Formats: sequence, C-alpha cells, structure tokens
Amino acid sequence: MHASPFRSLPRVAAPLTVALLTAPLLAACGSSTPTEMADVVLMDTNNYTSNTTLALPTIQTAPGADLMVCWDGLMKDLLCHDINATNGGIDNVAFLQIPNLKHDQVAMKLAVGQLDENLVKVYRDYHTSKTPDSKCTTLSTMILGTSTLAPATDYVEPAADKTVTYMLLFATGTTPGVGSKAMTFLEPTSASTATTVAAPDACAGNVLDFQATLGTPLSISATDKTKWLVDWSKITKDSFGNPVVFNKVDNVLLGFYQGKTAADLQTSFTDIEQIATTLYEVPVAHGARSVDLAKATVKGGTDAFPGFTQTDGVWALAVTCGACQVPAPVALTILQPQ
Repeated sequence: MHASPFRSLPRVAAPLTVALLTAPLLAACGSSTPTEMADVVLMDTNNYTSNTTLALPTIQTAPGADLMVCWDGLMKDLLCHDINATNGGIDNVAFLQIPNLKHDQVAMKLAVGQLDENLVKVYRDYHTSKTPDSKCTTLSTMILGTSTLAPATDYVEPAADKTVTYMLLFATGTTPGVGSKAMTFLEPTSASTATTVAAPDACAGNVLDFQATLGTPLSISATDKTKWLVDWSKITKDSFGNPVVFNKVDNVLLGFYQGKTAADLQTSFTDIEQIATTLYEVPVAHGARSVDLAKATVKGGTDAFPGFTQTDGVWALAVTCGACQVPAPVALTILQPQ
C-alpha cells in the first residue's frame, strides 16, 4: 500500500460552509482556561446533530484506460453553491482505489467521516495550477510523491470474487482529504469503451441529503463583555457522533441572523454562512478549548465585535475546523443574550 498523505478522507457530507478557510493560529486569541472558570460551557446537549446520506453517481469506462478527466462543466458543489475562481475553484483532482468495500459502503463511510487512509490502497492527485488554462487532465498525470498513477495496473476491472471501488474527488485547495466539492465513482468494465470522464453536477439528483437538528440554546450576558468566555471542552462528539479531536479546532464563528429564528437556521443549515447578516470570528490557539468573544472581529476584517446589540434576530456560535475533511462545525449552538 502506498503511503497516504492525509490522515482521513473527506467527510464529504459537507453540510455547512461556515468553516471554509483555516484561520491563522494566534496564541493570544485562544485559551486553555479550565471549564469551571468559563462563563458559557457547551455540552453535548447544546450541540447540533445531523443525519446525512450521500448518493454518488457511477461512471462506467474502459478498464485500464488513461482516462481524460474534465471538470469544465462543474458549476455547483454538493451544497448547490457556485464553484468559481472567487469562491474556491477546483484546485485538486484526486483518484482513489479502495478495495474490499462496495460503492454504498464507501458512500456511507464518507457521509459520516469514517473512511480513513487505511482503507485506501491507491491515492494519486493532480494540482490544476499545473495547467491553469485547461480544465482536463489524464489519470497518468496524477501523482503522489514521485509515484505516478498507472492506469493499466491501478485502474482495472476486478475479478468476479473481488470488490474494488474507484472514485474521483474534485476539491478546493490541495490538502488531500480537505475541501471536496464534488465526487463520482468510476467503474472499469469491459462492456464500456468510454475513455473520457466529465465531472457530474454535484447539485443534481439529490446527491447529498443533510438534515440538522439544533440542541438546547445557551444563555450569555448581553452587555457584560467580561462574561463572554466560551468553553467547549465538555463536548465529546461532533454532529455525526464521531469523537472530537480538539487539536484540529482552529476558529470560532459568531453569526447574527436578522429577522431569523432558530427554526429558520435549522431549515437552511446548508446555507448558514450565506444567510448570516454578520459573521465574527476568533482564531483558536492549537489545543485550546475556549475563547473570549470580546476578542472577536468581523470575519475577514478588523472591526471589533460590538457586542450583542442586535435583538431582532438570532445569534449562533460555531466551533470550527478549517483543516478538517468536512467544513461542518465541530459544534454549533444558539446563543440567547440575557
């Protein structure tokens, strides 16, 4: 098995885009303050839960062929959001060979973030920046280290008594396993003569079905900024039920949604960043499990968080991981300023 550079494959359910980019890790902004000193403590009961299914298309092709793979028709991601140069275009195309798992088993593991590197026998990828004027490449251009994909041996029709799943991932960014926007299964079969693969529309055919359920809201002081220390160390699992890896948390986002209710956010969960009136953020130091919202600034800017001055809507707080396989928050809860 070739060594894989990623720790685990994308949890491509990607139900939320509030954590699109990895924020810089600033030690001054995070804290390892014990929970008993925190003003707002998130528990599992406050976190959201999710139910996700992934129904990926399958493209049959000639086995052993050096397929031409094109993504020029890929306009929407799994969340039905636009894919373009200003919104994170396709930077990486990856090929995976996964033995001993059927398509539905792979899709199920991807949906809940349980397909790790030990299940992948072959991983190769292609950085699209190598030919920025082209939106096509071949399997033989995909590489890992100095090892190039060999279609004649790496992409073959499995024997009748063997199970092998092949797939392509199209991602923003070049970190393996992060930022997947679209994907498809490949099936080499002697019944096909096709040697070209067009990335299918990731928004078509209900590929992703994601349902979120919000937890119990948390109270926070509306005016006393010395009472805005938020701690998530008591959370034990993410929305999929996976154990929380605290060292991967790198940002906390605070959003205000004018004219909205918690029920509105739950219904429009996959668009939760797009529908926010204002977003604020606090970078999290490596390994920290709390932040002070008094240090928050407007997302992508420098304006300081003015406090919970708006009351004609709802506030939501997300603990995020920009380098994780899924942009879904590790935790998200509704805040109720008092």
